[in-house]
Order: sequence, then structure tokens, then C-alpha cells
Amino acid sequence: MLYKQIEQNKRNTWIILGLYTALLLVLSIFLGMIFTRYVGIGFFIIGLIYIAHVYFDATQHLMKVTNAVEITKESEPEIYELVEELCLAGGLPVPKIYITPDLDPNAFATGRDPEHASLALTQGLLSMMNKKEVQGVIGHELSHIRNYDTRITVLASALTSLITITGIGIVLFSWGVLTSESKGWLGLIIKFFAMFLIIVGGIISIIGIPLAKLLFLLVSRQREYLADIGSVDLTREPSGLISALSKLEKKEESESTPEISSQDLALEHLYFNLPHPGNWIDRLFSDHPPLDKRIERLKNSDKIE
Repeated sequence: MLYKQIEQNKRNTWIILGLYTALLLVLSIFLGMIFTRYVGIGFFIIGLIYIAHVYFDATQHLMKVTNAVEITKESEPEIYELVEELCLAGGLPVPKIYITPDLDPNAFATGRDPEHASLALTQGLLSMMNKKEVQGVIGHELSHIRNYDTRITVLASALTSLITITGIGIVLFSWGVLTSESKGWLGLIIKFFAMFLIIVGGIISIIGIPLAKLLFLLVSRQREYLADIGSVDLTREPSGLISALSKLEKKEESESTPEISSQDLALEHLYFNLPHPGNWIDRLFSDHPPLDKRIERLKNSDKIE
């Protein structure tokens, strides 16, 4: 059952990528209709270049913004061997392994495929979790690599960022023009055009950003559940991951519940855990299912064939 889900997951990746490409094309056509076709074509080409840049540069960027330090078998033998053993069990190449100084317990994996993957663990996770729990978290992240989740996540965050930058950028630029001290007929015409651009940017932001987010949510939560079960498949038992998630759940219930300090969209999608959303709207658009639901599914993982 698990391997059928993995194959289905890979097929779904290409479907979602096709939908994202269609969304980019629709946005380009919209801009072409509003302005000229050359603007639409130019936006589409620039968008593809931007997405390709993010796709190939994601690992380097994320490790830089998290101040991650790469480790080796000599510098951190225990962690390296945990990753190495699970990679052997899953038939995966050993990814580059990093430790970030972040004190919040978390982890993430990134890379366009298993051959170009990286795994990062926060110092907070290593301080909070025992060896068995860390192994369960590593198994979860390696399952994301094995399932090609990291590819769709990076591309999804790149497109969402592109739409956000475009929509909000147009609004901010136009607002600056609208509030300028331009006078006379020419100034009036420019301000009317700026008002028109604010409407265009607003449409892109209000419609495009939620659509991009919803496309990602079509599969993101199921991918988290699948990665949890994949961890069980690699470690051969669920107790380590259940214990790790239970510790995070207790931490959420305490007054010291952490918040994700980074506003990087890719990081939010990639993290092992996000703090429990405070209201129903945040929960609706959360990439991660609630911890109690994940724990419940893991406790029933022996029923999954």
C-alpha cells in the first residue's frame, strides 16, 4: 500500500506542476490582455527564469538563511550514521547533512531529487529529542526526499512567491505614484493610470495567491501523513516518531510555544512541524495536519498494509 501511495504521489507531482504552469500562463494572458501581448510574454519568460533560478538555488539559499553548517561523518558521527543507516534501508543516496543554530525543534529536507538532496536538523531538535526520536524525524524527512515532495514544495513556493511579488509589487509601486506630488493634466493622467494598476495588482494578489496556496494544499497534508508512514517503513517501528510528535504537542500546549521566525515561504512548507495555527482560517490554510491527527495515524500504522 505504501509503495502504491509513493508512485501515486510522484504522478500527482506532475499533475500539480502542470496546474501551476497553467496558473502562470493564465496570469501572463491576463497581463497581456490588460497591457500588450509583449508584456504577457515577457512576464511568462521572466517567471520561468525566476522559478528555474529558485529551483536550482533553493538548497544553497535555505542553508544560508538558516545559518546551517554542513557536518561530516568525522565531525558528527552519531547523526551521520543515523542518516546513513536509514538511507541504506530506503535505497537512497546519503544527502548532505546540516545543523542549524535555531533553538526551535525542527527539521527540513530540500533538493530537486534524491541525488541532489540535503537534510537539516535544528540544534533545538537535537537538544530536545533522544536518539530514537531524532531517528524518527530523520526518517520523516528522508521519506519526503524519497517521495519527491521536496521538488514540488520548492516549485510551489517559487510560483507563489512570484505571484506575491508581482501582485504586491504592482500595488506598492502604483500607490507610490498615486501619492506623489505630480501636478497638471499629465500628473492627473498618471494618477488615474496608477489607480488602474492598483486594481490589477489587487486582482492578482486576491485571486492568484490563494489559488497557488490551494493548489499546494491539494496534496501537502497527505504528503505529511505519507512521510510519517514512510518514516515507520524506514525505522521499522513508529514509537520514535510518535514520541517526537508527542513532545512537540506538549510544547505547543505550554506557554512557550515557538513561532517560526523565518518568513521564507519555502521553509514554512518544508519544516517538519509548524506551530499549531491559532484560528480557523490559519488552520484551513495550514500545510501541516494537526499533531494529534498525525500521532493517531501513526498509532494505527500497523493496520496499514
